[in-house]
Amino acid sequence: MTFQRNQKLSVSVLWVALGPLATPWAAPPGEFQKAFVEIAHQAKPAVVNITAIHEQQVLVQPPSFFFGDPEDFLDRFQGQPRVRKWRTHGTGSGAIIDSRGHVLTNEHVVRGATQIKVTLTGADGTEKTYDGKVIGRDPNLDLAVVRISASGPFPSLKLGDSSRAQVGEWVVAIGSPFELEQTVTVGIVSAVRQTLVIEGRPYRNLIQTDASINRGNSGGPLLNMDGELIGVNTAIFSPSGASAGIGFAIPINEAKEVLDYLIAGKSLQRGWLGVEASAVTEAIRRQFRLSGAEGALVNSVVPDSPAQAAGLRRGDVIVRFNRRPIRDPIDLIREVGRGGAGKKVPVEIVRGGKKAEVRVVLGERPDSIEEAAAEPRGESPQELPNRESSELQWEGVAFSPSQEGVLVRGVSRDSKLRGYLLEDDVIRGVNQAPIASIREIERALSKARLGEGIVFDILRQGQPMFISVQVQ
Repeated sequence: MTFQRNQKLSVSVLWVALGPLATPWAAPPGEFQKAFVEIAHQAKPAVVNITAIHEQQVLVQPPSFFFGDPEDFLDRFQGQPRVRKWRTHGTGSGAIIDSRGHVLTNEHVVRGATQIKVTLTGADGTEKTYDGKVIGRDPNLDLAVVRISASGPFPSLKLGDSSRAQVGEWVVAIGSPFELEQTVTVGIVSAVRQTLVIEGRPYRNLIQTDASINRGNSGGPLLNMDGELIGVNTAIFSPSGASAGIGFAIPINEAKEVLDYLIAGKSLQRGWLGVEASAVTEAIRRQFRLSGAEGALVNSVVPDSPAQAAGLRRGDVIVRFNRRPIRDPIDLIREVGRGGAGKKVPVEIVRGGKKAEVRVVLGERPDSIEEAAAEPRGESPQELPNRESSELQWEGVAFSPSQEGVLVRGVSRDSKLRGYLLEDDVIRGVNQAPIASIREIERALSKARLGEGIVFDILRQGQPMFISVQVQ
């Protein structure tokens, strides 16, 4: 089962959400039906098809046999290779967001295109195709703006507020799956604030829906019941390649933060801190002496990063960034990105149970996610059999000596720690007590209680992280 982007995209997706008090069983059936019909009718003129044309040059060697093409025969006779141009195209969707003809879509829809065609469908079903030009793109958010090369005014969609989307609200998808004509599907908002990694790129705060979305719908708009644009359809989760009732859209509030830059053709210099962080659990709250279960626990600090220069350390809990509260790592990522490269910001942390503030000069976010997310991984830990001969069995976990701490040799199927600790993890600390031997981990675990929560400081495939476990 994999997350798949809709790479063959035809028409956009329109999602409609009913307000919290409007329920289908309370509204007259006729009125309820008219609401969906009106949304579809009003939105269609501002929904576009995007055809992205890619052109490649291929070197063709002289053929060994002649099959009737005079040019091929001439090439063979002269013994010279030929350069031929191959053209391919992909189709996607977009939403016109102003009367000047600016179209919001996914960056992956137009990536690498040498030519863009934008097709509008009128209320009467007639189609008009225009040339388009990519004037701005943000690969980090997977968003792009295409300008229609024609004078307006064009029909457009009003930008809404995606933060008001609620689980259970009705949604309607309008698009052309599998290159069919425009079709309409209905569902609900299934979840909000979803976080995924697709093709190595993190997507955060996604809106999830069970409205049927298939290949051919990517880049299109998501509308609420007022006809306002609240998201950009981007990906589906599908074991078969067809709709499995799990689709995702980028919230429009994420796009709002970069739209002015994209429309102006400017590149947005996003801030970069240089830490990898995890959420604060109840066990972490107690062990790190925090007043609340909010913040972002620093698992690792990237060498030569702004975080390292400012003195941030593993085990610090970031609770405020640039005077704004940090509830979890997603909040931290958002606030760092807003900061902008070169900006000096205050960062409030909790270290050793005490609050402190450091000043960080943000850097520019690297292109590679791996560069920004974690410090370089060292060699895999090696067992040192001569350092300590004993092993330890505890709660179904087998521990043995290791060069960098204590190695997890295995986890039994019935262990309460199964799924938390993995084979080949290296334990370097338990409840903030450093661990360098079997004797030390045995002493630390004898004082720990799973019911109260235990925080393990581990290395997993060379990556440092904190793992909290609390089970009865």
